[in-house]
Amino acid sequence: MAKTAKTTKKTTATIDQVSIRLYRAGTGDCFLLQFKAGATVKCKMMIDCGCILGARKDFEPWLENIKEVTGGKIDILVVTHEHADHINGFKACSDLFDELTFDKVWFSWTEDESDDVANDLRRNHSKLNLALHAAVTQLNGLVKEEYYEKQFQDEFQSNLMVEGKKHFIHSLDQLNSLNMNQTLGAATKDVPSMVDLFTDFNIIKEDTKVEFLSPGELLKQVAKLPGMRIFVLGPPRDTSLLDITEADGEHFDKREKKSSKDFAFAAAVLGDGNGTDVMPFESEYELGDHHSDIKEDYEKNNAWQKIDTDWLYTAGSLALRYERSINNTSLALAFQFEDSERVLLFPGDAEFGNWKSWHDLEWTIKVDGKNKKVNAEYLLNNTVFYKIGHHCSQNGSASRLGVDMMTHEDLTVMAPLNFAKIQTGWLNTMPNDLLCATLIAKTKGRFYFSGDRNQLMPNIKTKRVTVKKSHEAILNKLNKEFDGEVFIDCNIEG
Repeated sequence: MAKTAKTTKKTTATIDQVSIRLYRAGTGDCFLLQFKAGATVKCKMMIDCGCILGARKDFEPWLENIKEVTGGKIDILVVTHEHADHINGFKACSDLFDELTFDKVWFSWTEDESDDVANDLRRNHSKLNLALHAAVTQLNGLVKEEYYEKQFQDEFQSNLMVEGKKHFIHSLDQLNSLNMNQTLGAATKDVPSMVDLFTDFNIIKEDTKVEFLSPGELLKQVAKLPGMRIFVLGPPRDTSLLDITEADGEHFDKREKKSSKDFAFAAAVLGDGNGTDVMPFESEYELGDHHSDIKEDYEKNNAWQKIDTDWLYTAGSLALRYERSINNTSLALAFQFEDSERVLLFPGDAEFGNWKSWHDLEWTIKVDGKNKKVNAEYLLNNTVFYKIGHHCSQNGSASRLGVDMMTHEDLTVMAPLNFAKIQTGWLNTMPNDLLCATLIAKTKGRFYFSGDRNQLMPNIKTKRVTVKKSHEAILNKLNKEFDGEVFIDCNIEG
């Protein structure tokens, strides 16, 4: 277990360490935090429960362990955002969650039905969600009917044209699979909220207290968390920031080649028996919304090749914009030990617009009895634990406004990334070699993976990065302790 340097012994009434457990099966987030005063657990907190492509059998071992550790009672559940890789476990195992009790559930302000801006935002997302789902359904129907085989049967290299269409539809289908509330609106109300979902999942019961957190809030004297401050960083109230996913100098350059995984191994883990997979289109071939002379020339000279379903392909840019704006609605929190000022950072899947907004915030805290104004840079400078955002993608961690400011010598990180279950399209960006190599150096190897390090590390040690052997040795030693376990653990001391 990773342990940071001890500070002066505090009274047992005050939180002096946090045990962090990350559950592992595939790419997704599910954390159990135990805030301790000495040997006494004062507060049990769960953050998310999801895994992309995850099924009930994947989540059952997690929940068995959570129930055993907590006795079935959890003080606070934090739900960061609505993507499946963070919440589909709640749906898949709603009957098992009925056996757990949560005193409080924290959502971001974007789920507050008394907030007009949140309602407008959710209404817009709901329309985009349903439109995307409808387009994907129609496109999958065309594939099932072998529409493209018939459409291109007389064309040169028709097989490539057909596969190109299928690759696009497959990738779009993967993006669509992130969305959890495609049909809830029809069943309940026009604009579903996460409160609707979690009531449906048996999480929110009659006596569960639901709270909505807004950026700039400072939660002090939270019940069962003596000696801790909680800073609410995001999502931003300025909704124009939700569509900003990266900026020059603020994201890590994409990998030269997409990540590779052992498909035979993954097939054995997933139980499909064939070890095959479909390669989606590469991100560099996305046209985007800008003008293209090639596209214009093609449409003018090849109008005869147009098909009636072309309008469905606008769903590609729609899906990308929608998926990224949902990531930016992530509830981002920083937990701080009051005495030592050390910080644990959990940003969900926040992308650059969310990170950028943190730097417009300011809080006033008391240090040694005196008021002290602090900002995001202060929190990042004092970060000793970082849950790596968006599964080690190139834009899930800000560079200059994020990782560069993480300068504490005791920094430890956890990466919820696992090739056992991952969307094939994500292999273009996860893991980002530059980001991971930077964090391995900053932590001196105190870097935990939810997945198999022997598969992930070769995708980090590319030609454009250097990883010290001594750091890799520490990484291997720390992760090896949890080989074969359903979770990985580390303790962070105050």
